[in-house]
Amino acid sequence: MNILYGISATGNGHISRSRILISALKKRGHNITVLFSGRDIKDLFDTKEFEPFIAREGFTFKIKNGKVQYFSTLLNTNIYNFFYDIFKINNDYDVVVTDFEPISAFAAKKFNIPCIGVGHQYSFNTNIPMTIKMKFFSLFFPKFFTPVDKSIASHFYHFNQPILPPFIDEKLQNSNNAKQKKDVILVYLPWERQDKMLDICSKIKSKKFIYYTNIDEELEVNNVLLKPFSNVNFKKDLIESEGVITNAGFQLPSECIFLGKKLLCKPLLGQPEQEHNAKILSDLKLATTCNNLTTSTINDWIKNSSSRRIQYKNPVDLMIKIIENPEIDFSNEIIDIWGTNDNL
Repeated sequence: MNILYGISATGNGHISRSRILISALKKRGHNITVLFSGRDIKDLFDTKEFEPFIAREGFTFKIKNGKVQYFSTLLNTNIYNFFYDIFKINNDYDVVVTDFEPISAFAAKKFNIPCIGVGHQYSFNTNIPMTIKMKFFSLFFPKFFTPVDKSIASHFYHFNQPILPPFIDEKLQNSNNAKQKKDVILVYLPWERQDKMLDICSKIKSKKFIYYTNIDEELEVNNVLLKPFSNVNFKKDLIESEGVITNAGFQLPSECIFLGKKLLCKPLLGQPEQEHNAKILSDLKLATTCNNLTTSTINDWIKNSSSRRIQYKNPVDLMIKIIENPEIDFSNEIIDIWGTNDNL
């Protein structure tokens, strides 16, 4: 099949999981054209596996000090460019797959091409526990932002719904023999003020921190090693780290849970999905969560938190079957894949 695969590039989690599924689809002989939106092309990294790809402006939230700025987001949204980007898509595809990427989804509607939504956001179309804000958000945003004909939803747990477990990079699945460094904490906080976080981490002398951020080369500041974004290096440091401090997205927390890492999550405030994720992670006792990162918060997490490990079964083969056979109901297979990981 000729597949247009849309990826929301606003967060690296969308890119990370799409990398896995696109690789599997290519191995099956499908022709994939990738469309990134939501990030400037110069800020994309490790993109060779996605070639050929298209990069478009799309939509992205404006964020300040770890909080979504809705008014600024609206002011900076270019609706004309969005519809023009849809217009520029060619009718060359048998199916569109979108990881919460709107241009590809609306192009599918324009050409009446079957569209399959893949990702965590589509779990909000099922009957799962949700915060009040997330319930309101789910009534319209996923349906109108990326309208799809069929969805393949993922979550930390199935909640007796047809939801798949997270899909995990093979590098992480084959990491059992890696040596864990007990004094290293991995930090990935793209929405937080870097200067504030460096000051906080520098005061915690008992640990070393590896901080991934948008820089060109490594830089050491006291006990913090700042590193430029790199998929390969990040996975290596994730495997070897004692714990992880991050926002409350979906892909990275899932990888931490799979590896059994201590996890501290601070949601992007004002972003309903991340606030929902934080509550679910806390309720399931899979992570420590907070609304404000301080020296005291991190010290308490280091000293008193514990980790839980869930060996999620790999759902990629089943996802490929669903994409190749969208007319078939795979609900029973989706529930069965959880197996002995059913009880939390």
